[in-house]
Amino acid sequence: MKAKKTPQLSTAKQRELGAELRRIRMRAGYLATDMSRMLGWPASTISRLESGLRNYQAGDIAIYLARAKATPQELDELVALDRLPDDGYQVRSHPNDFPDDLPLIKVLDTSSQSITTYNRVEIPRQLQIEPYIREAFIRKGYEDGHALNTVVRTRLATQTASLRSPGPFNFYLHEATLLWRPAEPSVKHEQVLHLLITSSLPHHHVHLVPDHFALASIQTGFALYRHDQHLPLVHHQQPTTSLFLENADDVAFYAGQLERVANEALTCQQTRDWLINHLTELELELDHRHREPSISRPGELRRS
Repeated sequence: MKAKKTPQLSTAKQRELGAELRRIRMRAGYLATDMSRMLGWPASTISRLESGLRNYQAGDIAIYLARAKATPQELDELVALDRLPDDGYQVRSHPNDFPDDLPLIKVLDTSSQSITTYNRVEIPRQLQIEPYIREAFIRKGYEDGHALNTVVRTRLATQTASLRSPGPFNFYLHEATLLWRPAEPSVKHEQVLHLLITSSLPHHHVHLVPDHFALASIQTGFALYRHDQHLPLVHHQQPTTSLFLENADDVAFYAGQLERVANEALTCQQTRDWLINHLTELELELDHRHREPSISRPGELRRS
């Protein structure tokens, strides 16, 4: 009896290239069948190429891009990406703490079967509300204006796209991130309420990590992405770069760190109870603020 052939799992670089090829083809108004006819390739080859499930020959990417009417800049960038070694380490640059616009992040967020995130500094980007995003980026040095508005819009849009995936989503966030003092107290109330609502959604598992626990070797957030047809991948974010790791030893290390976090974290129900109690405290605080009489400064008249 013939042994079953093990399906080849695609790499992150292949999926990133495939997603960009599909985007450029669709922008040109071509169907996959149009590309098949123009290139003389089987339709299944086009489909697998755009899905990152096919190993391509040298020059295939440039030929495809030329037919799909890619810009010269797109051609240069994607041919350069094609030439990078597919060795399990991929590095991408991005603006300060803003990886959301990276094509590879979009692919991972929208096509992974499960996502597990850990962040000890702030609420995971998939769970941030608009006022929280705005305030967080102002603290990071962004000035109010077009650049900040673009960051906010992009993050909210990528959240909507990524949370359409079936999941499960596992979010581990530190207690300290929910005890921060925002410039506007109502922002904290809205953010905690959003976390509580999200935690009730199917396949959305929100876990609070007690403040006394921290991974000494990892200071910034990371996420583990899994999919049956793709190699598991870790996204480790730095301020201006993102590192994508696919080597088995690297993935095993981060998976082990997540096991340590899971052992210390509250259960989903315990987290919901904590959020409900904290929400009650915040509502009492806001109510007290609203009841406080305003104090006029010397020489200042109260309006009747």
